[in-house]
Amino acid sequence: MANPQSPLAALEELSAEVGVSMDDVRRTVEEALAVAYKQAFEPPGEVTVRLVPETGEMEVLLKEHHPDGSVSERHLPVDEFKRLAAQTARTAVMRHLRDLERERALSELVRRQGELATGTVDRIDQRGTVYVDLGKIEGRMPPEEQIPGEELRPGRPVTVVVMEPRSRWAQLRVSRASRVFVLRLLEAEVPEIAAGTVQVRAIAREPGLRTKIAVSSRDPSVDPVGACVGPRGVRHRSLLAELAGEHLDIVAWDPNPERFVAAALGPATVSGVRIDPDNRTAHVQVPREQLSLAIGRDGQNARLAAKLTGWRVDIAADDAQEEA
Repeated sequence: MANPQSPLAALEELSAEVGVSMDDVRRTVEEALAVAYKQAFEPPGEVTVRLVPETGEMEVLLKEHHPDGSVSERHLPVDEFKRLAAQTARTAVMRHLRDLERERALSELVRRQGELATGTVDRIDQRGTVYVDLGKIEGRMPPEEQIPGEELRPGRPVTVVVMEPRSRWAQLRVSRASRVFVLRLLEAEVPEIAAGTVQVRAIAREPGLRTKIAVSSRDPSVDPVGACVGPRGVRHRSLLAELAGEHLDIVAWDPNPERFVAAALGPATVSGVRIDPDNRTAHVQVPREQLSLAIGRDGQNARLAAKLTGWRVDIAADDAQEEA
């Protein structure tokens, strides 16, 4: 055990306080002191610093390589360096601790890849990339991972899904545009999904515009769509608020492709569906007054229904119904 008044005693106390091994702390300080001594006195050779465990004293050694190939080592004076050494040691340890904390935080968030994280918008660069303060780690959200049209401002809280780490910069790629973001919001908002009673079978999304979600229930007594919408629509409204007003359609998944395609085209009313398995196409008939609703603006509703069901969707007006 070092003398209570020695530098090592202070390092031992710090080591215990922050939970970093004494060897790690001492090695960090010795390396930082060697750099500082070299910069301060510019001795011609390789400088190493050793904190003697038995006494806590500091030894500075200079290793010199001579023209004849020999190597000599001698002690350098430390009295003039001691005041600088104390400050250098404190700075080195604190920097090392910050680095360790960042690495630990990054490791923790990497383990949470695919999960939600809440932070604060820190800044937005000229390219539109949003940087999110997640505590000791920074989240990077490029424009393609943002909800189009959503206004994010520095200082505002924001919820994101953790995508992947960029360890070189101690950053995480985060997203609000991913389908995983919607899935995690559902799990957080709907207890039946978190419990496994209700399953999310498919998600089709065009961020900022519309998302369609297909759900089913393991329990015949539980309505999966009703569970996601919530009493008086409270869960649905909460999801819409987090998605910046993006339209959200929740439909019942069905193993029968005709019924599933018809449900996926909601809110339009469907007259009939004929499945062509050879061409992987669902031929859909809708009342003429429902045609534009079924197709959607720029084909969006039909396109998302196709993504959700896995069938190519061909929509036509039901002229027979019109004649009737």
